[in-house]
Amino acid sequence: MNVEKLARHLKEFTLDEIEMIAKCDCKTELEQLLNEDKIAFEYGLYKYKEEKPKQEFIICTKQMTNCQIITIDAAIDYFLENYVKNNCKYNTYRRYRRMLKYYISPFFKNKNLNDITCYDIQEFYYFCKGRNLPPKVLKNTLALLNQMIKYFQNLGIIDRTCNFQVRRLSDKTNFTLDRIIMEA
Repeated sequence: MNVEKLARHLKEFTLDEIEMIAKCDCKTELEQLLNEDKIAFEYGLYKYKEEKPKQEFIICTKQMTNCQIITIDAAIDYFLENYVKNNCKYNTYRRYRRMLKYYISPFFKNKNLNDITCYDIQEFYYFCKGRNLPPKVLKNTLALLNQMIKYFQNLGIIDRTCNFQVRRLSDKTNFTLDRIIMEA
């Protein structure tokens, strides 16, 4: 029996519980998983450590020189009213508004647009993955965030410190963090 798969499924367990389920002596395999840092032993329980997905993009940043402070919610409203409404069809406007309000705004709620860094983009990716967004929705949400940031950078409201691209680097149907490239 694959003890690692069983541990991943159970999340938290005692030695007796896993041996009862596996119907074998699991102590050796558990010690190996402890040595590989795949599980931890705390307060009499073994706990499986969830792995973060491997980093799948490159991050490079530019120096910040001059910027204005704008909250993420104000930026979203301005972007929707002054860019999306003027340049997109109504259904596209509705889809963008939904993605901005339900995915982007909750994560960046306490940040100003000019404070968003490439590290925040990575964390946002993991946040979206944790919400089990389909790959296409995740890709489109990151591309929309990039579009909004570029819009404010081109207006001169924020500096070009957070530059990234969302593009295909792997299999067309498999969107991973590899497809986001941060630029210097």
